Amino acid sequence: MVRYAPSTKASVASDPYSLRIRGVVFDMDGTLATPMTEHLVKLHIELGVPSGMGILEYVDEFLQGAEREKAERRILEVETEAMANMQLSPGLLELLQFLHDNGLPIAIITRNNQVAAQHFLEQVVTRQPKDQWKWFRFDPVLDRSFKPTKPHPQGLLHISQKWGIPPQELMMVGDHLDDLLCGVRAGSVSALLRYRYNSAYECKAHISVDRIDKIIDSLAHGFEADMAIDGTTDMGGYA
Repeated sequence: MVRYAPSTKASVASDPYSLRIRGVVFDMDGTLATPMTEHLVKLHIELGVPSGMGILEYVDEFLQGAEREKAERRILEVETEAMANMQLSPGLLELLQFLHDNGLPIAIITRNNQVAAQHFLEQVVTRQPKDQWKWFRFDPVLDRSFKPTKPHPQGLLHISQKWGIPPQELMMVGDHLDDLLCGVRAGSVSALLRYRYNSAYECKAHISVDRIDKIIDSLAHGFEADMAIDGTTDMGGYA
C-alpha cells in the first residue's frame, strides 16, 4: 500500500514534499455528467457490438467503407440525443470547489466527440451561477480525436507532461473500466464513481465512491492506495 498525504493547501504548506494528489483528470459521461447508459445500450444493440467490447473498438476493428460511415453517423446521432439530457453529476460542484480552493488543476479525457465536450462546457456548465464558472477550468480537454484513446494511458501521460506533475500524483476519475485502466497503466490513482452497473470494476480501482463529492474525503485527509493493481483486463471472473 502507498500512503498519499492530504491535498489541501495547509497540508502542502506544512509538508510540501510528501506524495499526494496534485491534479485530477475526469471522464465526462457518467462522471462529470449523469450516465448515458440507455443510449449506449441502444447503440450496442443497433450496431451488433459483441458483449464485453467497446463501441468505438468494434467500429475501428470490424467495420469498413459505407458500413463504417453509417455506424459513425449513428454514433453521432445518439450522442446528440444524449446531449439534450446532460446534467451535472450530483456532488460535482462540491468537488470542483474543493479542487479550485486548493489549487489542484483539472482536465478531461473523454471518448466522446468534440461537439459533445463543447456542449458540456458551453451549455451545461454555463447553466450554473456565473460565480461558479471558475471551478470548471478544465485544461486540457481531450476528446476522442486524441489518439490513442482510453484505456491507453497516453492521454493521461500527455496531461502529466503538460502540467509537470508525475503520473503517480494524478488521479483519474471515471465510471468505466477504460477510465480505471487508463489510470492504472499510467501509474496514477484511479477512482471509480460507482453505479449499479459497474461495481465489477472495483477490482481495478484504488478508490470507489457512490457520489463524486465523496472523493473530497480522500483528498482532504489522505488515503492509502494499492498501487500493485495491474492494468490487465482480467476482471477476476467477471465478463
